[in-house]
Amino acid sequence: MMDRHGAPASESAAPTVVPGPGRVETGLRRAILVVAIGLSCLLGYYTTPVLLVLMALALPFTFRAMPLDTAGRMFGAGFMLLALSALFTTRSMADFLPFVGFGGLILYTPLARLFARAATTRNIIKVADFGLFGAASALLVALYYAYVEGQPRAALGAVLTDPIRLADTALILGFIAMMGAAAQTERHRYIYGLGPILALAVIFLSGSRAALIAFPVLVGIAALMLVRRKWLALGMGVFVLFGFAVVFALADLIGMRSSTLTNMVQRIVAGAYVGDLATTIRLVLYRAAIPAFNDAPLFGHGWGHVMSAIVPYLASYELSHAQLPHLHNDALQFAVAAGLPGLIAYPILLATPLVATLRSARDGQYRTRLYGAVLLTISSLVLGLPDTMLSFSLHITLYVVLTAMLLNYCRDRAV
Repeated sequence: MMDRHGAPASESAAPTVVPGPGRVETGLRRAILVVAIGLSCLLGYYTTPVLLVLMALALPFTFRAMPLDTAGRMFGAGFMLLALSALFTTRSMADFLPFVGFGGLILYTPLARLFARAATTRNIIKVADFGLFGAASALLVALYYAYVEGQPRAALGAVLTDPIRLADTALILGFIAMMGAAAQTERHRYIYGLGPILALAVIFLSGSRAALIAFPVLVGIAALMLVRRKWLALGMGVFVLFGFAVVFALADLIGMRSSTLTNMVQRIVAGAYVGDLATTIRLVLYRAAIPAFNDAPLFGHGWGHVMSAIVPYLASYELSHAQLPHLHNDALQFAVAAGLPGLIAYPILLATPLVATLRSARDGQYRTRLYGAVLLTISSLVLGLPDTMLSFSLHITLYVVLTAMLLNYCRDRAV
C-alpha cells in the first residue's frame, strides 16, 4: 500500500507529530551536522570518533520510538554480515579495533530519528551551506599543507589526514553544496557552484588521481539531476568539462602529480610497463589479494590480518608493500577481510542510500534528495575502485551520517 505522499505504507507509518525539540537535542543535531559536513576536512581522522560519540548521544532522545526504515534494515544487515565474519576471525583486541569503524551502521536508526524530528522544507539549504563551508575549509587545509609546510602533495605525511582522505571528502562536500543551487530560487543560488570548483582545487593540490577521475562523473550526475532544462544541463556539463580540461592541461605544464593520469592510462591499455610507482603497487596488491581470498573464502582473514594474508603471494622485492594499511580497493578489502559475508555486505552498503531514497516520500525535496543519494553511491563506488571508501572508518561513518541526513532531515515535515 502507498500513502498519500507516494511512499510505501511501511515507510510512513510512524508517529505524525512530536513535541518541539529541546535545546540539548537541537544542539546535538547541529553538532553532528557541523562536524560531519563543515569540519570533517579540518578534523580528518578524528572525525570518526567524534561522530560516533555524538551519534551514541542521540540514543536517549529516540529510544521510545525507533522503527527500522529501509536504510536501517540494510545498514543493519550489512553490519550483521560483517559481525558474523568478525566472530570467526577476531583473535585479539588488535583484530577487533579495525571493525569498530563500522559501529556507525548500527547507530543509523537513532541518528535518523534525531534528524526526522527537525525536518523542514528549508533544510536542504542548510545542508548545502554546510557543504560549501566544508569544501572551503578543505581548500584552506590543502593550501596550508602545500604552501606553508611546503609539501609536494597537500597533507602528505600529515597527522590528522592524508591526501586521499582530504581530496575524497572535499569532493563529496563540494557536490553536496550543489543541492543548494537546485533548492534556491534566488539569483545567489549560483554561489553553490563554487562547491565543485573548490573541491577540484583541493584535488590538484593533493595530487589525488582517483578523485580526479570521479570529478567529471559527478559533474555529469549533477547536470542531469539538478538542472531541469536538459539542453541547459548539457551546455553546463560541456562548459564545466572544458574548464576541467583546461585546468588539467595547466597542471601538466607545471608538472603536478594529477596530470600523470593520462600517460598512465595509455600505458595500461597498451600493456606496457606502467612506470608510476603508486599504480604499480596497486596492481601488485590486487594480484596478491585474489589468492589470499581463496585461502579463506568463508569468513575471510579478519580486518587486522588483511595485509599479512597477501604476504605469501608477494615476491621478495614486493614485501614492503605489505606494510601499507590496506589493499587500495574496497571490494578486495571486504573480500579478504570478511570473505563471502564481506562480498555480500559491500553491495548492500553501496545500494542503501539509493534504494532507501527511492522508497521515501515524493515530497518537495525528493528530487534533490535523490541526487544526494546517487552522489553518495556513485562517488563511493568510483573512489573505492583504486582506494578504500566504505572499508575506511572515516568514510563509512560520514556515509551513514549523510544518508541519515538526506533521508530524514531533508524532508518536508517532521516525524
